[in-house]
Amino acid sequence: MQNFYLIGLIGNLGSGKSTVRQMLEQLGARGIDADALAHVVMQRGTPTWRAIVNAFGTDILTYDGRINRRTLGARVFANTSALHELETIVHPAVSTLTKELLRETPQPVVVIEAVKLIEAGMNQWCDALWAVTCAPAFQIERVMRTRSISAEEARARIAAQGALDDKLRLADVVIDNSQDLAATREQVTREWQAIHPETAQDKSAWLWNLPRIDMSPAMTTPLPAPTVTITPSPVPPPAVVSPAETVSPTSPPAPPTPVPSAAPSKAPSEVQVRRTRRSDLKALAVAIAKRENRPHPLSHEEAVKRFGSGGYRIAIGDDRIVAFAAWEAENLVATVREMWVESSFIASLALPQLLALIEDEARTLLCEVVVVFAEIAAPLHVIEEIRASGYHSVEPSALHPVWQPIVRERMKLGERLWAKRLREQMVTRPV
Repeated sequence: MQNFYLIGLIGNLGSGKSTVRQMLEQLGARGIDADALAHVVMQRGTPTWRAIVNAFGTDILTYDGRINRRTLGARVFANTSALHELETIVHPAVSTLTKELLRETPQPVVVIEAVKLIEAGMNQWCDALWAVTCAPAFQIERVMRTRSISAEEARARIAAQGALDDKLRLADVVIDNSQDLAATREQVTREWQAIHPETAQDKSAWLWNLPRIDMSPAMTTPLPAPTVTITPSPVPPPAVVSPAETVSPTSPPAPPTPVPSAAPSKAPSEVQVRRTRRSDLKALAVAIAKRENRPHPLSHEEAVKRFGSGGYRIAIGDDRIVAFAAWEAENLVATVREMWVESSFIASLALPQLLALIEDEARTLLCEVVVVFAEIAAPLHVIEEIRASGYHSVEPSALHPVWQPIVRERMKLGERLWAKRLREQMVTRPV
C-alpha cells in the first residue's frame, strides 16, 4: 500500500460538492462519493439492508424488496432520532467499503465527498478538509431539481444536516459555489496547485484498523499490511444476520420470497464445466435468479436474451448448474462478470475450472489479459478463488494503456478489478 494525500470534501445538500469532486478528478485526483457507496451497501440482501429493514419495517421496501430511498428519506429527515439510527447503521458499512477502496489506490491524491465526514470521525485522517458553500436560494433550487421534491421538503432535508458554520471553522479550504462553473473551477484549480502530496500523514493504522502511532515526519514508510480477512459489508447491531443466514421468525420478511439459494445438503463430488446450450435455458434462468436474489426465475424471453448476450460458461454437478460466469472478448481483453457459485462448499471445486475454461478460450482468441469485474460485496469464497487462480486486484490506471478503454467502458460502480495476464509480452496489435 502506498501513501496518499486525502482531501475530505464536505458541504450541505445542494451546495455543489459533487461538482467540486468532479473538478478534482479532472485534475488527477481519485474521487470517492460516499453517497454512491451508501447505495452499494444498502443493496437487497446485504447485512446493512437487513439492519435497516429490522429498524424501519418492511413498508420502506419496494414490491421487489429493495429499499425505497424516497420513502425512507421522508421518514428519517422528519425525525432526528430516526436519522441518527439510520446513520448508525449505514456509516460503519460505508467506512469499511471506503477503506477497502483506498487500500490499493495508486493515485497520490484522493478526495472523499461525504456530508457527515466529520461526524464519522474520518476528518482526523484527512490531510486537508475542503468545504463547499452556496447561497441558500441556489442550494434549495438545486435540491428541488435533483431530488424532484418541493421547496418545503428541500428546506427540511437541508436543515436535517445541521448548520455548516461549526464545520467551516475546521475547514482548510472553502470553495464558494454560488457563482458560475468558471468561478468555481478557478478556485478549485488554485487550491489544487497548492497541494503537497509529500506532506500526507501515514494512514496505515486507519486503513488496517490498527492502533494509531504518532510517527514523524508526517510522510513515512507505511506500516506493512497485515494478513487479514476483509468482510466488505460489516454486520452492524446484533439484530443483523449475514447473507448466508436466514432471517429469524421475529425479523420482518422481505417480500416476495426469493428463489432458494442455500447450499444443498449434499454437494456434488465433481463438476464439469462447459458452454451453455439452448437446453440449459431453464436451469440458467433459475441460477441467474438465485445470484440476483430474484423472487422468481427469469422469464423464457429474458433468459433467451441473457443467453444470447452473456457468453455464459457453466459448471454442472448432479444435473444442475452449480456455478456460472459470463464473459466476452474485445481488442485483446477478455472480461468476466456475473460470477456466481451455489455455495461456499462448491466454490473451490467449480470456480477454478470455470476460470481455466475462460482463459483457454481467451488464449484461442489471442487475448492478452483476463479481467474479472467482481462486486465489492461479493462473497469472500468467490474472491478467494479468484485470488487463488492467479488474479491480482488492480486499478484501471494500472493496466496497459491498450486495455484501459475496454475496461473503463465496462466497469460499473461498486465493482473491483482482478486481472491476470495470459502472456508476458504483448505480441498483437488491437484493431
